[in-house]
Amino acid sequence: MGRTVVVLGGGISGLAASYHLCRAPCPPKVVLVEGSERLGGWIRSVRGPDGAIFELGPRGIRPAGALGARTLLMVMLGGSWLQTLEARGSVLSRELFQQQAQEAAATQLGLKEPPSHCLVHLHKNCIPQYTLGHWQKLESATQFLAAQRLPLTLAGASYEGVAVNDCIESGRQAAVRVLGTEPNS
Repeated sequence: MGRTVVVLGGGISGLAASYHLCRAPCPPKVVLVEGSERLGGWIRSVRGPDGAIFELGPRGIRPAGALGARTLLMVMLGGSWLQTLEARGSVLSRELFQQQAQEAAATQLGLKEPPSHCLVHLHKNCIPQYTLGHWQKLESATQFLAAQRLPLTLAGASYEGVAVNDCIESGRQAAVRVLGTEPNS
């Protein structure tokens, strides 16, 4: 009986790992397990009530063709500005975030007209922030998995880079570690 590899999580890293595992010269059976109703992790497309498509996730990703010809601007707010509001007990509303995002875009980019479409979401703690000692903890976990000969490998934004390309490469590297060889690209 052939080898079976279970990939936990259908985010971009899990999808990349699954893809590369399936492209191996002698691919294992790949079982992708995702806890939510859709694949893609934080990356998703949302259609607004007027038909405008918004790409949500760690970065704005624009579709190709005529639809992508329009400009999509993603404004992310947080940090000390948000912490100050929370400390003051301010009400965190969609209207407040939209107003702040529009003001920031107008100031930084010199925009004169308000946007034709807005979509506001509050995702607290959604961008991984590595804390002091993160790399040492990651190395310790990797050494533990190797010492215990556990058939596990780690991939994704929580471990080695938060950008989309980092997550894709992390999934590819996980497939390489599982296969013990480079898959076909």
